[in-house]
Amino acid sequence: MKKNPLILIALGVVLIAVGGWMHFTGGAPTADPGLRQACEASMAERGADADLIAQCKQVAFATATTATDAESAARSISAANNSEVGGGAVSMFLMGAGLALVVGGIVIRRGVGRVAT
Repeated sequence: MKKNPLILIALGVVLIAVGGWMHFTGGAPTADPGLRQACEASMAERGADADLIAQCKQVAFATATTATDAESAARSISAANNSEVGGGAVSMFLMGAGLALVVGGIVIRRGVGRVAT
């Protein structure tokens, strides 16, 4: 890799782009249509505003508002939160690895010119 640091830089840019895409397009897991409808109906009965009803798209919120059993609701919310945290960790890792490759490629590229003199 010391002979062609541009490969490191290009690979780093790709990793940063993939990690950034994952980070900004990811979000809270979405609820299935049945759970979402039940949540929206429940929130409408309670007189909630449109912003609160819009949160029924998220699994954790929809499960919390429609839950009848605390234990199953806790398991469902925990699973949704774990998947969200895992996706965020992977995207941050990719962006960090990409940044390290870009910086390493730049350092090697500048260092190659100095060694030759």
